[in-house]
Amino acid sequence: MERAAEHKALERALSACAEGHSTVVLVEGPVGCGKSELISEAIDRAAARGGVVLRASGAAAERGLPLGVLAQLAASGPPGLSVPRHERGHGGLLESMELFGAAVRRLRATAAVTVCVDDWQHADDLSRAHLLHLARASRSAGILLVLARTLPAPVPDPVLETELLRLPRLSRLRPAPLSREAVDTLLDEADVTDTGHRRLAHRMSGGNPLLLRAALEDLPASGADRAPGADGAYGQAVFTCLTRAGTDARAVAQAVAVLDAHACADTVAALLEQPVAVVARTLDALAAAALLDGDRFRHPVARAAVLDATPHAERAALHRRAATVVRQGGAPAPEVAERLVAAWDASAPWAVPVLQSAAAQLLAAGQTRRALDCLRLAGEGLAEPRRRADNALRGAEAAARIDPEDAESRLTEVLEEARTGNLDPENLTTLAGLLVGQGRLDEAQEIRDLLPDADPGAGSGAGAGLGRVGAEAVAGVGADVGCGGGVAVLGAGSGAVGAVARVGDGRRAAGAVALAPRQPGYGGGPVPERADGARRHPMAGPVAVAAPAESVASGGSGVLTALAVAPVSAALAVPAVPGVPADLWPPAGRDGARSGRAGALGAGPWGLAERGGAAAVGAAEDQLRAALVGCTAIEPVLGALRTLVYLGGPARALPWCAEFAEQTERRAAPGWSALVRTVHAEALLRQGDLAGAETAARTALAALPRSAGGTAATGTVGILAQALLARGHADMAAAELARPLTDSAQAAVPVLSYLRARGRFHLAAGRYHAALGDFLEIGRRMRRWGLDRPVVLPWRTDAAEALLGLGETRQAERFVTQQLALPDATDAWVQGISLRRRAALQDPRRRKTLLDRSAEALRRSGDRYELACTLVEFGRALHECGESARAAMVNRTAWHLADECGARPLRDTVESSGPAPTRAARTVPTASSSELAERLTDSERRVAALAVRGDTNREIAGKLFITVSTVEQHLTRAYRKLGVTSRQQLPVELQLLVTEA
Repeated sequence: MERAAEHKALERALSACAEGHSTVVLVEGPVGCGKSELISEAIDRAAARGGVVLRASGAAAERGLPLGVLAQLAASGPPGLSVPRHERGHGGLLESMELFGAAVRRLRATAAVTVCVDDWQHADDLSRAHLLHLARASRSAGILLVLARTLPAPVPDPVLETELLRLPRLSRLRPAPLSREAVDTLLDEADVTDTGHRRLAHRMSGGNPLLLRAALEDLPASGADRAPGADGAYGQAVFTCLTRAGTDARAVAQAVAVLDAHACADTVAALLEQPVAVVARTLDALAAAALLDGDRFRHPVARAAVLDATPHAERAALHRRAATVVRQGGAPAPEVAERLVAAWDASAPWAVPVLQSAAAQLLAAGQTRRALDCLRLAGEGLAEPRRRADNALRGAEAAARIDPEDAESRLTEVLEEARTGNLDPENLTTLAGLLVGQGRLDEAQEIRDLLPDADPGAGSGAGAGLGRVGAEAVAGVGADVGCGGGVAVLGAGSGAVGAVARVGDGRRAAGAVALAPRQPGYGGGPVPERADGARRHPMAGPVAVAAPAESVASGGSGVLTALAVAPVSAALAVPAVPGVPADLWPPAGRDGARSGRAGALGAGPWGLAERGGAAAVGAAEDQLRAALVGCTAIEPVLGALRTLVYLGGPARALPWCAEFAEQTERRAAPGWSALVRTVHAEALLRQGDLAGAETAARTALAALPRSAGGTAATGTVGILAQALLARGHADMAAAELARPLTDSAQAAVPVLSYLRARGRFHLAAGRYHAALGDFLEIGRRMRRWGLDRPVVLPWRTDAAEALLGLGETRQAERFVTQQLALPDATDAWVQGISLRRRAALQDPRRRKTLLDRSAEALRRSGDRYELACTLVEFGRALHECGESARAAMVNRTAWHLADECGARPLRDTVESSGPAPTRAARTVPTASSSELAERLTDSERRVAALAVRGDTNREIAGKLFITVSTVEQHLTRAYRKLGVTSRQQLPVELQLLVTEA
């Protein structure tokens, strides 16, 4: 292809040889562009004419072997042609050349002679001298000499080179890379039709025939937009080209591969310590061979092949020198650091600052893994303990983006350094903030106590005890998210990146927390091991066993049985009822629940405004809008999302959760994504979307690269287990709860969600003492940490439920009363749950009234699952009061809600308590909720909604301040518009369209 001119030149040379005119054909050009093919063509044409062909090939490794090429020529010829004996001295050399020339001319007496030597640039000097002497002395003998060499060719002997170029019948052929049209023709012949493959073949080969053939070999195994690996045929072809091009070309190619985007004649020359002019010629030759496009490799595979073929020690040395070269050229820190990491050498005095600066820039660009490599190398280059600790803190902040459990272990190592006094106040402040971000509040308090200006009595006010930097960070971020100095909030996830900013290093504060002093008498230390060395289950409760999960009813020996029979430790031990711990009882007064721990925590990822909920929700949304532009820390985002979930309602939080989950995935931050999806799962759980909560929680766990045993995953597991329990998958919930947790996770805030799930699991299995132990432990920790907010986790009503199971109604009543006395009791969700639990302590008439109020509150909250739970009990209360018709309506609604939530056990309790809804009653109209709303007037919707809830016409009239006759008229019109004939057939969705004031 595109070699017709060269073939004609060879044919003319062979014809001249046949006529007795000796000719020399010099084929020269870039490596891989068809020189060897032309040599083969000359051999084939000469053989076809019946001539004698002598062939040889030079090799760089045999460059110093005297007469090595002549030996190959003699071996390829007819018998009798031998290599002349080399004698030292001018006379001996001349005699040897004459003897060789005479032997070749004798061959010419019988047939035309063609001598072909490939890779002439590697031929030894003696062989070169003999062949040039043959060309000079046999001008009329009819001998054709075809020589091929790669440019640029070394000139070991300028005299011989000059003699070659002065030969009278010298023909020079210079094959070039194929044109684009020729490559297209070859691709057509190879039946390559895929557009992506064709584009890739052009890019990889640049018209170089050798590289094109290799690329075609690799393409069938690669996708349209995916190049082959460096160990494929293309990579081997690149290595072959460079080997044949010589050591100088290979060295320049290695330098280009190491310098990459910074490669040019000047930088390559500086790296190799060679003259710029020499390097420039080599670069031009490599570009002419289509190995380079300008000063860079045409494709990353070629660069990777060159680096892979370079010995490790040599490659490291090149990277080390390249770091200096690109730094002196003013390259950005990440590009200098890339070479330092490749060399794994931070010995230069400037290396550590460059690596740390590069890490900060790479984090801003979302390249977390590269940033971690920089910080790890920087750590090896630091000898002073305080600087090493500072670097480790940077690494923990970075690791949290992709692997929160790795960040957790890094902080644990730094924590040990802090305990030995190797951290300065600034690093102590940062460490405390990072620990708070992970929910490790006890350890954060321990670090706070190490600060020189720590005030043992401090604890109120945002930023207290964390020093000037921490206080400034708290003030700034707290104002952003509207989380002023109130009670902090627990959540299901865990922040894993630093919560306190450093001065001058560009790291933004992610929220800081002021910790109250540790109170004695509350555990939280490492879980003891059993005698056999196995770790006790988290919170010293059930033992984690690798046994098959079995159902509760089976009473087998699987995971459920292990959870059932495992002992409760002293830290969780529940005194014999009625001896509930006194510290959990409310003292006199409305605010007794927070006595002794008031204002313990300020803003940060666990922060929640104590008052001004609407303002806090608005500020949280403002914070989230600002974070969409560029999120540099996840803590403010998590704090704002939790504020929306707990104060604004899950429906308001869900769109934001979805947006930030997608954003963190786009930024390749799976650790952050897991934290956001955990909040997403909790919001879905608060809506009663059990299947959605399960899916979101599993997605969060799947985003974590390690086993779900760290602080980041503990809360997620708790949410997942709660959703599974509500859906009736007790075995699956048991398996999740049986996962071993790290020591840090067992003492961190996210474990509260885990403990609640385990307590609910014990309740479902009838193990009320174990359940009460978990709920009381939640209470201890929430009060100790200053996180006691029922709007987040209503542990008092959970404990009351366990106490009711134990028959301790008086103590259960005290817990419910305490929860209803807290400010959070005004929240619809807290109010609905609390009233339902209080109703269980009353007579049927009083219970009916309280459950009615509970249902109204839960409708406002939007939690369908909790509403269904209330309606199930409401139906029973109505039945006990003799209101069977209304009970049937309520049960019908409860059944549909439980069915929509996927709460099979709850739905089945409706069926077991009376006749199951008929198929007609279960059928939901095909119209959507919005379509139903459009069919009815506002008055008809209000009346129909109350009818669906089970209210009589007279009760509806009383609630809406209208006459019974008006109610009947509205219902009649609603029946007609909806195509039903009775209130039993009214769509259940109507009750959720209208919220009664």
